[in-house]
Amino acid sequence: MPFRISRLGYVEVKVLDLDDALDFYTNVLGLHLVERVGNKAYLKTWDEQLAYSVILTESDSAGLVRAGFRTVDPEDVDYFEKKLKQYEVPYEVIPEDYKRGKAIRFTIPSGHTFEIYYDIEIPGNFLPKESPDPWPRNLKYDAINPPKIDHMLITAPDPTKTIKFCEEVLEFRATEYIVNGEGQPVAAWLYQARQQPHDLAIIPGREKGLHHFAFHISSAQDIYHAADIMVMNDVKIDWGPGRHGITRGAGIYFFDPFGNRIETFGGYTAYLFDPGAKPIIWTEETMGRGVFYYERKLVETFLTVYT
Repeated sequence: MPFRISRLGYVEVKVLDLDDALDFYTNVLGLHLVERVGNKAYLKTWDEQLAYSVILTESDSAGLVRAGFRTVDPEDVDYFEKKLKQYEVPYEVIPEDYKRGKAIRFTIPSGHTFEIYYDIEIPGNFLPKESPDPWPRNLKYDAINPPKIDHMLITAPDPTKTIKFCEEVLEFRATEYIVNGEGQPVAAWLYQARQQPHDLAIIPGREKGLHHFAFHISSAQDIYHAADIMVMNDVKIDWGPGRHGITRGAGIYFFDPFGNRIETFGGYTAYLFDPGAKPIIWTEETMGRGVFYYERKLVETFLTVYT
């Protein structure tokens, strides 16, 4: 079966004050403002080729509005439209959006709104196309500056059902599962075209919950630099720097000013998964070490605090 989804393309996240949000996301996190349009702001990281990866929307609560996944090829959008019809999943066709073409919008069993698209403006990253340096010379050292968006983790009242939907309808493949006593997956880390451990993860929780969205961090030095920036700016850190047993990735969980959890994820520490390999299995008894490898137990907020 060919891969048809290339990556998590964007997340739209609700914030309580757009001015305060832009101050945090640009000056602390180090994202670049593409454009502010009404009550929305579109941002991207320095090494992303596509038009944007984060949409901030002013609202009266925090949380996820929608997530967009970009396909590998243009015809894959039509392919997934046929899959949704086959599984009798209601959907709508969105002809265009900001700097983006046609998308298929639908709701997965956990209540989250997903979009699948291909056409989007590709202005390039912040490096020249010819003989570039490894990173832009004008990056602010007093910001985190992640190079790209990495993955997201959502919650589901019936995670087994949501996992099955994402595997059967959206054709995600599992790298790791947490299984219950009956051997049913109650949490999953799912990927598509990238061989990294996950583009999407699902754990138990309420409907429409956003546990976190994550940005790739390129080195151990960058992980600790991110932690320093958080402390210097009084950012609330939930956990880390630390390491996950699941994915093997190093990271830090922290919150934006409105309670949305974000992760800086050390993709350099995580494995590359070989297509066709069997998923790694964790049990509910070993879940603590799986999520928080050094602590060997769940941090209390992991299953209770999210937007």
